[in-house]
Amino acid sequence: MQQHAHTRELGREAASLFRPCAQAAGNAAAAAASFIRCRDPAEASARLRSAYSHHRLSVHGRRFDMRFECRRLGALELARLRFGTEVELDQQAAGGFTLITTQLEGASEIVAGGGVHRGGAGMVVLDSAATPVRKRFSADSCRLNLRIEQGLLAAKWAALSGQADAAPPLFQPALAAGLPAQARWLALLRLVLGWAQVAPGAALLRQLEEMVALYLLTEVPHSQSALLHRPLPAPAPRHLRRAEDYMRAHAGQPLTLADIATAAGVGIRTLSAAFRDSRGTSPMAWLRELRLEGARQDLLAAGPADTVAEIAIRRGFGNLGRFAADYRRRYGETPSATLRRGSY
Repeated sequence: MQQHAHTRELGREAASLFRPCAQAAGNAAAAAASFIRCRDPAEASARLRSAYSHHRLSVHGRRFDMRFECRRLGALELARLRFGTEVELDQQAAGGFTLITTQLEGASEIVAGGGVHRGGAGMVVLDSAATPVRKRFSADSCRLNLRIEQGLLAAKWAALSGQADAAPPLFQPALAAGLPAQARWLALLRLVLGWAQVAPGAALLRQLEEMVALYLLTEVPHSQSALLHRPLPAPAPRHLRRAEDYMRAHAGQPLTLADIATAAGVGIRTLSAAFRDSRGTSPMAWLRELRLEGARQDLLAAGPADTVAEIAIRRGFGNLGRFAADYRRRYGETPSATLRRGSY
């Protein structure tokens, strides 16, 4: 029940993100590139082929009406896709990207990796770069695609595994409904949609790209998962101190986990294990707490001209809504309430 509620909310947020694209599609060339409506299956297939991969599109119902809306976010791309009738796609391997598809409405049947996967709202399907797949969608099917470039995945996998020459991972075809990994994916996807609404700058996009890549590489089973279970070298205390000193000195900057690990002189897995064992948390959670403490100090010491937004941005928070929610959970009051109290 909770899963369906999360999926409905995800659908509403996706509709909110893409509505301006559809409304402006007839007025500007730039908008036309992000919103496509097509009633001819052959033309629709050609449009999808240029966006994704070679395939054969078979229509099994009437009133074909494809609507394809997309938004680019650095090495990520969000897209909402519906066909208006029952269709089947025989897709070749994706090639230079991995595609994660979340079912928002209707149902899908996926044949990939020697298995058949069926599901409705909340079903999550992964198209790996080297795996062909056959898909059949119901007439009322609506899906939210997130495409991630293979180059980004390869770079994060090298940093995570410590093996620059490791083969790119091939992911399992689907996430089982109701499992924690699927719930965390829906939550992460909502975060991506929220950031897309505010058009984050290049530095914040690096954080978003890393979050998506590390989720896939650490939470979704894949062909190289065994490398993540190899014993880690014990980090020296100096590595932990370097990481913490680096975060204190650069807390206002949009740091990624890879940035912190590089500054500490260890790999991502070693750094994460060090924080888990010594601090009982993750490096990014420790950094978030550091930023929250700094923001609270600034809010309490603020002058009449200071604003919550200015303080949050100065302390490294790129998403003001998430900052406000985290702050309230941490201190039991809103940032604006602290600001009013501190200004007296």
